[in-house]
Amino acid sequence: MTETAVEGVRCVLLHREVAHGVELLSVRGPVDDNDAGALARTIHAAIELGPRGVILDLSDAGELSAAALAVIRDARLRAPGWPRPALLVCCSSQEVAAGLASWLPVHADVADGLAHVDDRSPAPRHRIDLDSSPHSPAKARAAMADVVSALHLEPLGDDLALIVSELVTNAVRYADPPVALEIEAGEKTVTVAVGDGSPGRPSPRPADPDAEGGRGLPLIDLLATETGVRPSPPGKTVWAALPRP
Repeated sequence: MTETAVEGVRCVLLHREVAHGVELLSVRGPVDDNDAGALARTIHAAIELGPRGVILDLSDAGELSAAALAVIRDARLRAPGWPRPALLVCCSSQEVAAGLASWLPVHADVADGLAHVDDRSPAPRHRIDLDSSPHSPAKARAAMADVVSALHLEPLGDDLALIVSELVTNAVRYADPPVALEIEAGEKTVTVAVGDGSPGRPSPRPADPDAEGGRGLPLIDLLATETGVRPSPPGKTVWAALPRP
């Protein structure tokens, strides 16, 4: 663990990377308005690493100012949870937790936070386990067609089919099994996520114009409003989100 004292502020931020792709930030001492900027920079830097989650441990923190609470609220919006990073707060003090609990779940300790880092929203979700074979992209497109029909997502059907095909093709060709497709239909977005057993982040490759897939990540970037890679030890999850019409 690397301990870093933030110059010019009273709080001490302890930063360390925890196993399985989760970042832990511990705060000691009170956090007043002058400390809020340092707290924001530290949390946002951890989120930008693209982890599964960021745990903010306030077990040894003192009073949190209004500006500090606003920083945590803003960070939660940046890291709302799967497939994006999840910001979780741990605090054993009822007084400190009281300022957070109305809009953010507060966990009793780090162990409880780690147990919930992969929690999902209540949005409708479908999961399809796939073989690591050349036939999997076609199976994935068929599964997506069923979901499109069931959830009345026909205006997105072509784009979703193409994204599914590309993500599954990449997972089968360039990653290790197991391969799984997940489709989440939230109120505002539809998210397509493909998990595989390789931790390495995908990189664009030249596409074969005669291939069934392989048109690549740049095409997904054009179709989707947001894309990302989430660590899913021992592998990863590559995802793309489209706005619901």
